Amino acid sequence: MTSSFQPAPRPQPTSAPAVVANQLIKHFGDIEVLKGVSLEVPEGSVTSIIGASGSGKSTLLRCMNLLERPDQGELAIADEAIRFTRNPQGGITGLDRRQLQRLRAKVAMVFQQFNLWPHLTVLGNVIEAPMRVKGLSRKQATALGEHYLERVGMADRRDAYPAFLSGGQQQRVAIGRALAMEPRLLLFDEPTSALDPERVNEVLGVIRGLADEGRTMLLVTHEMHFAREVSDQLVFLNQGHIAAEGTPEDVFDDPRCRQFMAPAA
Repeated sequence: MTSSFQPAPRPQPTSAPAVVANQLIKHFGDIEVLKGVSLEVPEGSVTSIIGASGSGKSTLLRCMNLLERPDQGELAIADEAIRFTRNPQGGITGLDRRQLQRLRAKVAMVFQQFNLWPHLTVLGNVIEAPMRVKGLSRKQATALGEHYLERVGMADRRDAYPAFLSGGQQQRVAIGRALAMEPRLLLFDEPTSALDPERVNEVLGVIRGLADEGRTMLLVTHEMHFAREVSDQLVFLNQGHIAAEGTPEDVFDDPRCRQFMAPAA
């Protein structure tokens, strides 16, 4: 069934960045994973984060929608500005529940392992967050879900359950679920790492199409050729620090990044 739903217009690019992270610090116990990371993501751009396992890539990404809360630093995303500090009791201040809800309505994330609810159909997975987080009616959310399932090429499987889908199909549904929130910022955490090799290109094709639409995206990936091709900005993270950032050409030519790439060459 073809939906008559018309998506909300995307924000026009502005001179202000969509994301500003300033001196983010994150500990897990005694281990300092992020060591004062500062980053700007321009509106309407694709920024890819690369680096070795354990360099802090996924932690940085998870800080962007506060699945992980920084211990210190400042974060501004989609007009929400937050300053994190530790209080005397050891807890983290700088965020209230309503602000968290507003931010999560503007930022959507696609995970490595799909994270689809097995008891819900494809359409059920896509419409759940728009109803619960944005307060849409089932009718409104269904129209939204049908539109974005069509966008990711999964409209014909709307009534299927995740167990009956390939990994690539499940990840495309997960992307459709993220899009249904109509976010200002899309986060991708190594979206192809759990896929069989023959399924990687179908997911990368969807992400490439979203980049062509001018969506603001922050992408952690080990697909180096794809990162070079699709990114406006590349960030090389090394041991919790940004070791190099700039255009893909500049970063891949940086000696520190070339050393990281050498074992795979």
